[in-house]
Amino acid sequence: MSSDLKVLCQSVNTNLARYPIVAVGLPLIGGFLSAIPSHRHVQNYYQTLKKPDWAAPACVFAPAWTVLYLSVGYASHLVALRTGPNTVPSIRCMAKTGLGIYAANMVLNFAWSPLMFWKQKIGAALVTAGGLTTSAIAMTYYFFKADQCAGYLTLPYVAWLGYATALNYDIWIKNAHSNAADQARKFGKDVNDAAKHAKDEITDAAKHIKDDVKDSKRK
Repeated sequence: MSSDLKVLCQSVNTNLARYPIVAVGLPLIGGFLSAIPSHRHVQNYYQTLKKPDWAAPACVFAPAWTVLYLSVGYASHLVALRTGPNTVPSIRCMAKTGLGIYAANMVLNFAWSPLMFWKQKIGAALVTAGGLTTSAIAMTYYFFKADQCAGYLTLPYVAWLGYATALNYDIWIKNAHSNAADQARKFGKDVNDAAKHAKDEITDAAKHIKDDVKDSKRK
């Protein structure tokens, strides 16, 4: 790790530890900014998707994420407190590792909504959700090692991500098959129309040839 990056990480850890409002505000602001491009697409696009019976309505997502960002943000504050020089080295190592995974997790988190609702790339969103859930589980493990309370605060986040990933998968399966079937039906119709058109053209051409032959015989 370069010296500049180390200084940056130390600065972030210090601010997370010193100011709980910073720790809580970072995921909230990041989540808000990442939702801006996809906000107007959520209601309309989400309603058009084929979903399982257990899918949550679109109006649930914003308040759910707000609560989860508050919880996981404060958890990062508690873990950052364990990165100080007075902490046992093994605990400090666990805390720094957990915060590193937390940073990567937030990057994936902020990418999911634009992929799913703005770009409407359900498959790419599913891959992102899988990475998001996996990294959240690893993050929770290290958070527990650094500060037990922080670990408990991240459990609802992990549970919600598991649910969101399962929902993303089900939506991908249902709509991918639906789109493939629609495309196959359209392709089949196009082929039938083209075959019918070709048959009509051939019939007309054969009729003209037959008429020309009859005319030539009369002459």
